[in-house]
Amino acid sequence: MRRIELLSIVLVVVLIAATTAYYVVPSLSGKPSTSACSGGPYNTRTTFVSYDELGKALYNLTYTQNGTLENGLYYSSTSGAISWIRSNAPANAVFLNWWDYGKEIIGCTGRSSVISNPSAQLIALGFTKNVTERDSNQSLADVGTALFTTNSSLSHAIVSKYGASYILIETEDGGDKAPYILQLLGLNPTDYVTPSGASFNPADWTSLGRQTVIYRLLTGEAVVGFTQVYSDSYVKIFQV
Repeated sequence: MRRIELLSIVLVVVLIAATTAYYVVPSLSGKPSTSACSGGPYNTRTTFVSYDELGKALYNLTYTQNGTLENGLYYSSTSGAISWIRSNAPANAVFLNWWDYGKEIIGCTGRSSVISNPSAQLIALGFTKNVTERDSNQSLADVGTALFTTNSSLSHAIVSKYGASYILIETEDGGDKAPYILQLLGLNPTDYVTPSGASFNPADWTSLGRQTVIYRLLTGEAVVGFTQVYSDSYVKIFQV
C-alpha cells in the first residue's frame, strides 16, 4: 500500500514538473525564447500570442519610451537580426525599414526606426486597422520608394534624408506585403510582382520588378553603396 502511495506521489511530482517545464522552458513548449527582445533601455516585455501562417511565433511587445507606453509586435523569426543589432549597431543607429518592424527595432534594441506606425492613408486602404498611432504618409511613401524604386541613387537620397545608416528587409516585404506597399505608392502592383505566397520568390517578379532595389538586395545582387552585414532565412540588413 505504501509503495502505491509512493508511486502516486512520484507521478504527481513528475506531472507538475512536466507541466511547469512546458510553460516555462520555451524549447519544450515550442515557444522560442524572447531573450533577444526583453529588458533593454525601455524595459521591453513580450507576451506570446500565436503562430502566424509561416509558423513563426508572434508576441505582443510593450515598452515605455519618453514616458509613453508603446505597443507593437515581435516575431521570433527576427531574433537573430535583433541580437545582431544589439551587439553590432551603434547605439545611435537609425534603421530604414517597413513600419511593421519599427517597434521591434526600437523596443528590442534601443535603436531608432524611420517609421514604426502606419499612416492614416494606409489604414484607409484596409491593410491594417488595429493601430491607433500614426506616422506621416510622406514618411511611409519615402520608405516604400527607397525599397521599390529602380533608381538606387534615389534610395540613397531617402536614406540620407532621414539620417539612416542601415536598411532592414524581411522576406515578406518581397512577398505578400509588396502589393500593398506598391499600392500606397500609387503604382500597379502587378506591374512589379504577383506573390505566390507570403515570402519572397524571385519567380513572382516581372522584368520591371527585377530592377527594383528590394529585388536586387533580396537576390544578393550587388547594389552600389549597400553592404550586407547580416542575413538569415527571414531578414537581411544592409549598411548604407
